[in-house]
Amino acid sequence: MKTNFKIISYFFLFLLLFASVVKAKNKPSDNALPGIKIAIISDVHVMDSSLLIKEGAAFENYVAHDRKMLKESRAILQELTRKLIAAKPEIVLLTGDLTKDGEEISHRYLVDNCLSKMKAAGIKVLVIPGNHDVNNPHAVSFNGSETKRVKTVSPTEFAHCYANYGYGDAIAKDEHSLSYVSQPSGNLRILAIDACRYEENDYSKNTCVTGGRIKPETMLFIKDQIADAKAKGIQLFAMMHHGLVQHWNMQEKLMPEYLVDNWQNEADTLAELGLKIVFTGHFHAQDIVKHNFGNHFIYDIETGSTVTYPSPYRLISLKNNQLTVRSFHIENIDYDLGGLSFTEYARKNVLGGIASSIIGMLPASLPESDKKTFGEILSRAIIAHYHGDEQLSEEEKVDLDAVIKKLKTVSPQYASMLKAAAYGLWTDLSPADNNITIDLNQK
Repeated sequence: MKTNFKIISYFFLFLLLFASVVKAKNKPSDNALPGIKIAIISDVHVMDSSLLIKEGAAFENYVAHDRKMLKESRAILQELTRKLIAAKPEIVLLTGDLTKDGEEISHRYLVDNCLSKMKAAGIKVLVIPGNHDVNNPHAVSFNGSETKRVKTVSPTEFAHCYANYGYGDAIAKDEHSLSYVSQPSGNLRILAIDACRYEENDYSKNTCVTGGRIKPETMLFIKDQIADAKAKGIQLFAMMHHGLVQHWNMQEKLMPEYLVDNWQNEADTLAELGLKIVFTGHFHAQDIVKHNFGNHFIYDIETGSTVTYPSPYRLISLKNNQLTVRSFHIENIDYDLGGLSFTEYARKNVLGGIASSIIGMLPASLPESDKKTFGEILSRAIIAHYHGDEQLSEEEKVDLDAVIKKLKTVSPQYASMLKAAAYGLWTDLSPADNNITIDLNQK
């Protein structure tokens, strides 16, 4: 039974991969934080155009079951850059997966065509790597039916590439990872936590590790930095690519690669230390969860991907320990969308990628019509979670229960997994996901 559960868990992983504060021992700073505006973006997955030498089977196979708009990524990045410069935040946080697969040329494209423009506009930009960004054997070019490996970046090269975007003027750096601390203003520090496992990527097997963990040595660094900020009365927020807290029921069982290992203990530890906010990405969803530990709490504010519907970004204002979160979306890009609006185009793109993956993995004995219904219903659950503030309507519940009932006659185990995944994705854990004000002094 354990083996079957593991196989089915991997099945759902494949589908998605492709397809405030209670009083602490020390009081918070009496120094009121001045108003500050922060933008949060994640998973921009930019792909330099030179990597697509010629369209063909190689690239088509790569994107056939994907949820990312890779060819459109540059146009999306251009519009995102324009919007952020117009919004005039003091700080932009980019929580990992900066590139398609860690290609050096894609990193350079991001710096030259986005980050440098925001820097020139007076915006402080801070980045952290995601699982795609460093030492990646999947860094390739596409030429018809062939792929060819291109240069990726080492951890040292990553830090050098982003010297102007966190690493060059960090006030503290972890010797055991690409974690660091930046102090963009007098009363605010950003703790950038690198939880990626790029040193485990295997070129001979062409594998790239998706999951994350906080190294014990890095946790010691984190503890020191939280303690130092608290002692000096400085507000500290963290950002990390992988989720710190489970964002939907059954995520830790069906999709553990999207959370750091041992997430409950890690979240307990950080909450008890007094860290209240961590900005994350990785799952391509707009979702906020609050984790309580005794008299302590921490919010995991996850931001979706700009290259996956609904292409969101967040603008956050911080004043007097009130954190106001607002969500926005890319609505137009300079790209041939075949007469569709960008929202329609993006939704159609992700629906097709996820549904085709689901249909291709279903038992052969299931009728084609049921396969299609199955793919559609689970795709709708995933997209609802991506958008945030998801609610399962009565009509969708009827459709979902009907397809589960049919699947149960063919494979009770698949039916059980579908039910757990769909209901988990469609059940929004509190609080609100897109627009919320968090009192950092709440009890």
